[in-house]
Amino acid sequence: MRFSVPVVGGLALLTTLAACAAPAGPTGAGDDSPYNGTEIGGTFELPDITLTDTSGEDYNLREDSAGSTTAVFFGFTNCPDICPTTMADMAQAVQLLEPEQREGVDVVFVTADPDRDDTEVLRMWLDSFDSSFTGLTGETADIDSAAEELAVSIERPEDRTGNYQVGHGSQTLVFSPEGESELMWRYGTEPDAIAEDLRLLLEEA
Repeated sequence: MRFSVPVVGGLALLTTLAACAAPAGPTGAGDDSPYNGTEIGGTFELPDITLTDTSGEDYNLREDSAGSTTAVFFGFTNCPDICPTTMADMAQAVQLLEPEQREGVDVVFVTADPDRDDTEVLRMWLDSFDSSFTGLTGETADIDSAAEELAVSIERPEDRTGNYQVGHGSQTLVFSPEGESELMWRYGTEPDAIAEDLRLLLEEA
Protein backbone atom coordinates (compact mmCIF):
# COMPACT_ATOMS: atom_id res chain seq x y z
CA MET A 1 0.00 0.00 0.00
CA ARG A 2 1.41 3.40 -0.92
CA PHE A 3 1.22 6.46 1.33
CA SER A 4 2.63 9.11 -0.97
CA VAL A 5 0.99 11.84 1.06
CA PRO A 6 0.11 11.57 4.76
CA VAL A 7 -3.55 10.89 5.47
CA VAL A 8 -4.06 14.22 7.19
CA GLY A 9 -2.16 16.07 4.49
CA GLY A 10 -4.11 14.27 1.80
CA LEU A 11 -7.40 15.26 3.36
CA ALA A 12 -6.32 18.87 3.55
CA LEU A 13 -5.15 18.81 -0.06
CA LEU A 14 -8.39 17.41 -1.39
CA THR A 15 -10.55 19.68 0.72
CA THR A 16 -8.66 22.69 -0.60
CA LEU A 17 -9.04 21.54 -4.18
CA ALA A 18 -12.71 20.79 -3.69
CA ALA A 19 -13.32 24.39 -2.73
CA CYS A 20 -12.06 25.53 -6.12
CA ALA A 21 -14.26 25.42 -9.19
CA ALA A 22 -11.37 24.76 -11.55
CA PRO A 23 -7.88 24.47 -10.06
CA ALA A 24 -5.26 26.16 -12.17
CA GLY A 25 -1.65 25.28 -12.75
CA PRO A 26 0.15 22.05 -13.61
CA THR A 27 -1.80 18.83 -13.39
CA GLY A 28 1.15 16.50 -12.92
CA ALA A 29 2.48 14.91 -9.75
CA GLY A 30 5.88 15.31 -8.15
CA ASP A 31 9.13 14.68 -10.01
CA ASP A 32 9.60 11.30 -8.34
CA SER A 33 6.16 10.01 -9.23
CA PRO A 34 5.54 7.89 -12.33
CA TYR A 35 2.02 9.31 -12.52
CA ASN A 36 0.58 12.45 -14.05
CA GLY A 37 -2.02 12.66 -11.30
CA THR A 38 -1.35 13.26 -7.62
CA GLU A 39 -0.70 10.10 -5.63
CA ILE A 40 -3.07 9.68 -2.67
CA GLY A 41 -2.47 5.99 -1.99
CA GLY A 42 -4.41 4.80 1.04
CA THR A 43 -5.86 8.20 1.94
CA PHE A 44 -9.46 7.16 1.25
CA GLU A 45 -11.58 4.08 0.79
CA LEU A 46 -14.64 3.91 -1.41
CA PRO A 47 -17.63 4.56 0.87
CA ASP A 48 -19.87 1.68 1.86
CA ILE A 49 -22.90 3.60 0.62
CA THR A 50 -25.64 2.34 -1.69
CA LEU A 51 -27.05 4.62 -4.39
CA THR A 52 -29.12 3.93 -7.52
CA ASP A 53 -27.67 3.33 -10.97
CA THR A 54 -29.26 4.33 -14.27
CA SER A 55 -30.99 0.95 -14.55
CA GLY A 56 -32.78 1.62 -11.29
CA GLU A 57 -30.70 -0.97 -9.45
CA ASP A 58 -28.89 -0.59 -6.15
CA TYR A 59 -25.20 0.21 -6.55
CA ASN A 60 -22.91 0.03 -3.55
CA LEU A 61 -19.87 2.20 -4.19
CA ARG A 62 -17.51 -0.18 -2.42
CA GLU A 63 -18.93 -3.58 -3.30
CA ASP A 64 -19.97 -2.95 -6.91
CA SER A 65 -16.67 -1.30 -7.80
CA ALA A 66 -14.59 -4.18 -6.44
CA GLY A 67 -12.27 -5.76 -8.96
CA SER A 68 -11.94 -2.70 -11.20
CA THR A 69 -9.81 0.42 -11.29
CA THR A 70 -12.53 2.99 -10.61
CA ALA A 71 -12.57 6.72 -11.33
CA VAL A 72 -15.19 8.65 -9.33
CA PHE A 73 -16.44 12.15 -10.10
CA PHE A 74 -19.21 14.18 -8.45
CA GLY A 75 -21.07 16.65 -10.68
CA PHE A 76 -24.40 17.40 -12.33
CA THR A 77 -25.80 17.24 -15.84
CA ASN A 78 -26.75 20.93 -16.01
CA CYS A 79 -23.15 21.92 -15.32
CA PRO A 80 -22.03 24.34 -18.06
CA ASP A 81 -18.33 23.49 -18.21
CA ILE A 82 -16.42 21.37 -15.68
CA CYS A 83 -18.62 18.27 -15.77
CA PRO A 84 -19.01 17.86 -19.54
CA THR A 85 -15.34 18.66 -20.07
CA THR A 86 -14.26 16.11 -17.47
CA MET A 87 -16.52 13.38 -18.88
CA ALA A 88 -15.34 14.12 -22.42
CA ASP A 89 -11.73 13.87 -21.27
CA MET A 90 -12.44 10.60 -19.48
CA ALA A 91 -14.17 9.20 -22.56
CA GLN A 92 -11.20 10.09 -24.75
CA ALA A 93 -8.79 8.57 -22.24
CA VAL A 94 -10.69 5.30 -22.08
CA GLN A 95 -10.73 5.09 -25.87
CA LEU A 96 -6.94 5.35 -25.85
CA LEU A 97 -6.73 2.07 -23.93
CA GLU A 98 -6.66 -1.37 -25.46
CA PRO A 99 -10.03 -3.18 -25.40
CA GLU A 100 -8.90 -5.61 -22.69
CA GLN A 101 -7.65 -2.68 -20.60
CA ARG A 102 -11.00 -0.89 -20.87
CA GLU A 103 -12.67 -3.90 -19.29
CA GLY A 104 -10.68 -3.26 -16.11
CA VAL A 105 -11.74 0.40 -15.78
CA ASP A 106 -15.00 1.83 -14.42
CA VAL A 107 -15.90 5.51 -14.62
CA VAL A 108 -18.54 6.45 -12.04
CA PHE A 109 -20.38 9.76 -12.17
CA VAL A 110 -22.29 10.61 -8.97
CA THR A 111 -24.80 13.40 -9.36
CA ALA A 112 -24.63 16.26 -6.89
CA ASP A 113 -28.08 17.35 -8.11
CA PRO A 114 -30.50 14.46 -7.48
CA ASP A 115 -33.51 16.81 -7.65
CA ARG A 116 -33.02 17.09 -11.42
CA ASP A 117 -30.74 14.20 -12.31
CA ASP A 118 -32.97 11.15 -12.26
CA THR A 119 -31.87 7.84 -13.76
CA GLU A 120 -33.15 8.64 -17.25
CA VAL A 121 -31.54 12.07 -17.40
CA LEU A 122 -28.24 10.66 -16.17
CA ARG A 123 -28.24 7.83 -18.70
CA MET A 124 -28.99 10.09 -21.67
CA TRP A 125 -26.30 12.56 -20.60
CA LEU A 126 -23.61 9.96 -19.97
CA ASP A 127 -24.39 8.16 -23.24
CA SER A 128 -23.30 11.30 -25.07
CA PHE A 129 -19.80 10.62 -23.73
CA ASP A 130 -19.48 6.85 -23.22
CA SER A 131 -22.29 4.37 -22.73
CA SER A 132 -20.11 2.27 -20.41
CA PHE A 133 -19.95 5.01 -17.77
CA THR A 134 -21.91 4.36 -14.58
CA GLY A 135 -24.29 7.08 -13.40
CA LEU A 136 -25.52 7.20 -9.82
CA THR A 137 -28.26 9.17 -8.11
CA GLY A 138 -30.11 8.66 -4.83
CA GLU A 139 -31.12 10.37 -1.63
CA THR A 140 -29.42 13.72 -1.09
CA ALA A 141 -28.22 12.66 2.37
CA ASP A 142 -26.54 9.52 0.98
CA ILE A 143 -24.85 11.44 -1.83
CA ASP A 144 -23.61 14.08 0.60
CA SER A 145 -22.34 11.39 2.97
CA ALA A 146 -20.34 9.73 0.18
CA ALA A 147 -18.92 13.09 -0.92
CA GLU A 148 -17.99 14.00 2.65
CA GLU A 149 -16.12 10.71 3.14
CA LEU A 150 -14.08 11.53 0.04
CA ALA A 151 -13.54 15.22 0.97
CA VAL A 152 -15.49 16.40 -2.08
CA SER A 153 -17.44 19.60 -1.53
CA ILE A 154 -21.04 20.05 -2.66
CA GLU A 155 -22.91 23.33 -2.30
CA ARG A 156 -26.54 23.67 -3.39
CA PRO A 157 -28.65 26.85 -3.32
CA GLU A 158 -31.56 26.90 -0.91
CA ASP A 159 -33.90 27.93 -3.73
CA ARG A 160 -33.62 25.09 -6.22
CA THR A 161 -36.01 26.33 -8.84
CA GLY A 162 -35.23 27.36 -12.39
CA ASN A 163 -31.78 26.93 -13.91
CA TYR A 164 -29.76 26.90 -10.69
CA GLN A 165 -26.13 25.88 -10.37
CA VAL A 166 -24.55 23.42 -7.94
CA GLY A 167 -21.08 23.99 -6.56
CA HIS A 168 -18.95 20.84 -6.40
CA GLY A 169 -15.37 19.67 -6.24
CA SER A 170 -13.72 19.35 -9.63
CA GLN A 171 -11.28 16.52 -8.86
CA THR A 172 -11.56 12.95 -10.09
CA LEU A 173 -10.54 10.30 -7.58
CA VAL A 174 -9.15 6.95 -8.69
CA PHE A 175 -9.43 3.77 -6.63
CA SER A 176 -7.76 0.39 -6.78
CA PRO A 177 -9.70 -2.85 -7.36
CA GLU A 178 -9.60 -3.23 -3.57
CA GLY A 179 -11.35 0.13 -3.10
CA GLU A 180 -8.38 2.14 -1.82
CA SER A 181 -7.53 5.55 -3.23
CA GLU A 182 -4.67 5.68 -5.73
CA LEU A 183 -4.65 9.00 -7.58
CA MET A 184 -6.37 12.33 -7.93
CA TRP A 185 -6.68 14.06 -11.29
CA ARG A 186 -7.28 17.77 -11.22
CA TYR A 187 -9.68 19.41 -13.61
CA GLY A 188 -7.94 19.94 -16.94
CA THR A 189 -5.75 16.82 -16.86
CA GLU A 190 -5.36 15.83 -20.50
CA PRO A 191 -6.84 12.55 -21.82
CA ASP A 192 -3.44 11.14 -22.84
CA ALA A 193 -2.11 11.80 -19.32
CA ILE A 194 -5.14 10.07 -17.82
CA ALA A 195 -4.68 7.10 -20.15
CA GLU A 196 -1.00 6.82 -19.20
CA ASP A 197 -1.92 6.69 -15.52
CA LEU A 198 -4.62 4.10 -16.12
CA ARG A 199 -2.19 1.85 -17.97
CA LEU A 200 0.24 1.99 -15.05
CA LEU A 201 -2.49 1.28 -12.51
CA LEU A 202 -3.80 -1.64 -14.55
CA GLU A 203 -0.30 -3.10 -14.80
CA GLU A 204 0.06 -2.87 -11.01
CA ALA A 205 -3.34 -4.41 -10.45
